[in-house]
Amino acid sequence: MGGVPRQWKERFGRKGEAIDESLKAVLNETLGFQKLLVINMPERTDRRDAVTLAAGVSNMKIEFVMGVRGESVPEVALPPGVYQNLSTALIFEDDVDWDVRLRPQLQAFALASRWLSDDPKISKGISYYSIGVTQNPETAENSIHNSSSLNPISKDLFSVSLPSAMMDVQHRDPRISPYGDPENWDLLWLGHCGAGFPRQPADAEAIGRHNILLADPNDPTVPMPSYLRAHPFGPLDALGETHPPHTRVYHRASGGALCTVAYAVSQRGARRLLHEFGIKKWSRIWDVEMGDWCAGDDFAAEKRDKAMEERKKRGQRKCITSQPPIFAHHHPPGGESDIGGLGGGYARNIETKYVRLSTRMNLEALLRGDPEETLVDQWPDY
Repeated sequence: MGGVPRQWKERFGRKGEAIDESLKAVLNETLGFQKLLVINMPERTDRRDAVTLAAGVSNMKIEFVMGVRGESVPEVALPPGVYQNLSTALIFEDDVDWDVRLRPQLQAFALASRWLSDDPKISKGISYYSIGVTQNPETAENSIHNSSSLNPISKDLFSVSLPSAMMDVQHRDPRISPYGDPENWDLLWLGHCGAGFPRQPADAEAIGRHNILLADPNDPTVPMPSYLRAHPFGPLDALGETHPPHTRVYHRASGGALCTVAYAVSQRGARRLLHEFGIKKWSRIWDVEMGDWCAGDDFAAEKRDKAMEERKKRGQRKCITSQPPIFAHHHPPGGESDIGGLGGGYARNIETKYVRLSTRMNLEALLRGDPEETLVDQWPDY
């Protein structure tokens, strides 16, 4: 399968051959990134074995990076991207899980990433698109929010349909990263346990790619709204209130996120994060620090006027995410996965939130070679 995913042709009426050669790179064993890295504690051979099997049945080539105590993820995960001069790397926690339909999901994310990162090849302005407006149900009490952000929770949410933007972000050059030019984005937050909607920067236009939700309707991999929660004891995600069932939205991660289940960094992003947390140091858990970094600004408010020209030269921080996430924590037998999403505590059920045809939950069937239509759907429609 290459180009436009099969279900896109059915849903959007696309006909004919593959129309975007670069999307074929998502089909390779590193999902269109230069490397796939898995953070694993040396003593957790059980997790190493499980993720190795999951990657094997998914035709993914992973490399392990030794984890250390003390939440030292930046020191472990970021230098390979810098020192090995990787253009892109996708970093996983070792309890990660994903849908067996991962590659079509990532092809959709790739097009959304190009649009949301202000790819210079996109010629159409925001005014060209039909923009939907809904009220944001988030509050400071029930949302993923960052105290360090200079920008308040947005009152309104603005959406553009992914099908309407799809044709504007295609290119035929297979040498270009499917996720957009790595010089134009910093971080792709592909796996989390809760994300906030984007916020409006004080010095930005009222509606732009910085605060647009790119909505993908009728995504068969998205569970019904009543299943959209990061943790069994947490609240339902606001997405279920703002968009119709089976809608996936892509947006800038300026509203923050929790859990670093899976995130990709560009060389540009790895250098910035290493400078921020390797040289300047950090004092809190890694996902909170990274969420604040994505939600923050390159310059403090009082420095904005003086730094405007410098900002234009170096580019603003660009972190892009998806709701629901594409990758999620798998909760194995014994309640061993303790995640920090809203609600907290130990998960008692064997499950993976957000993931319908879970690779981990269907591992035995996948090893037997059972067809996709016979796999167990964790979150079936009702």
